[in-house]
Amino acid sequence: MKTKEKGRYHHGDLQATLLRSARVLLERDGIAALKLRAITRHAGVSATAAAPYFGNLAGLLSVLAAQGFDELTEAMSPPHALLARDVGLAYIRFAIANPGLFTLMFRSDAINRTDAHLVTASERAFRRLAALPGPGESGTTQAATMAARWGKAHGLAVLAIDGLLLPLTNNGDTCMTLDQLVNEAFR
Repeated sequence: MKTKEKGRYHHGDLQATLLRSARVLLERDGIAALKLRAITRHAGVSATAAAPYFGNLAGLLSVLAAQGFDELTEAMSPPHALLARDVGLAYIRFAIANPGLFTLMFRSDAINRTDAHLVTASERAFRRLAALPGPGESGTTQAATMAARWGKAHGLAVLAIDGLLLPLTNNGDTCMTLDQLVNEAFR
């Protein structure tokens, strides 16, 4: 008798399917739409199907946020990112491309901030943000450098996803303005 492999659903990996469904709902409808029943319905499975994988909604969303931090780390690691300015710009562009996920990662009470995978993934992203030198940097501690870079990049990212940078553009091209703003912020 053939049995199903643990972690596999009839159409593939159920855990990955649930995470994809949560991501679709998050980007389409926002954090408020993220209910376990809505996610499982979108995935085409029973309302209780997520429990063995994630325990509850906070568990699922914490895994999704950890994936977001992994994606952010990857986005901040292009081969041409030689300066803190490049990493900061990648951080902001990630937020603009993934506003729902970015909001979940940083401004949501729906995740378990003590989840080990989430903590590890977020620390990896923060280390990447602090790893590269900025022009003329000297005499600062690693923690101060990281906090300053994160504050600059995060502030501009939040302003961008909230639509508050649009009035500063001449033609609505946010990325062009972001280049200019990031150049100014990271000089």
